[in-house]
Amino acid sequence: MTQVAMLNEMQHAKLSAQIPCPIARTLEIVGEWWTLLIVRDALLGARRFDEFRATGIADNILTARLKKLVAAGILKKHPYQQHPLRYEYLLTPKGRALAPVVLSLRAWGKQFTKGPDRSDAPAV
Repeated sequence: MTQVAMLNEMQHAKLSAQIPCPIARTLEIVGEWWTLLIVRDALLGARRFDEFRATGIADNILTARLKKLVAAGILKKHPYQQHPLRYEYLLTPKGRALAPVVLSLRAWGKQFTKGPDRSDAPAV
């Protein structure tokens, strides 16, 4: 099996099936690179596609992550315009419950990583 085939197989395998624990199950939902940044932005007040895009995420990745967060019950879609139909994405209670996780990651990053900080602390 080639390395690419092995990588693809690993990416599609459920982590929690291999490692039955709550952390593995959580990482299946929010463990992708952009996902917690989208949650961070939602905690800071972003609601619309273009507001989430401001971080530089590609449209196709943002679309996929938003769909995944809606399917997981972390965000809910709400129409804000009919012609053309457009949606905003609102945090659910389940999504707001991720605020301490985002705040902890931010605090850890401020303490143990170097670089500029252009982030704001999420509203809890």
